[in-house]
Amino acid sequence: MVYIVVLELEKVCDANISYYSEYDKAYDNDLKNYQSRIYPSSDTQYLHWYHIKADGKYIGAIWLEKASTEDFSVLGLFIADENYRNKGIGTEAITQIIRDLPGIHTNKILLRVRQENERAIRCYKKVGFGEYRQYVQNGLNVLEMIYMSKIDTL
Repeated sequence: MVYIVVLELEKVCDANISYYSEYDKAYDNDLKNYQSRIYPSSDTQYLHWYHIKADGKYIGAIWLEKASTEDFSVLGLFIADENYRNKGIGTEAITQIIRDLPGIHTNKILLRVRQENERAIRCYKKVGFGEYRQYVQNGLNVLEMIYMSKIDTL
């Protein structure tokens, strides 16, 4: 039997920010083993921040942020609900945000992932991110990956 997940991105706002309390719990329980943060940067000029909903349930978040001094946007993503991991939801959420927000004031999107997080790296490569550089930060092995849009932005 094939189970089809209905995926929706819902803009984070005052009316639904309270769902982040569940994400905070998931972060404390296990997400911190994979994620350095689950909130967008407060030092950003452009921010597109969404809850990821699957079958009507809040399961995680995705955002694109850009500081005015940078020529790239930064992607953040997490699936807080373990039951929805490894089901292609991250891949679909990234595909949607890139498709629906082409350019996002730049044609480059950067993300940082722990080198040990092979599942996430596979997801990012699947949607077109390539390895950019590796480094150690705060004792963690970090891989930066970059996505170059084929769309020229003004």
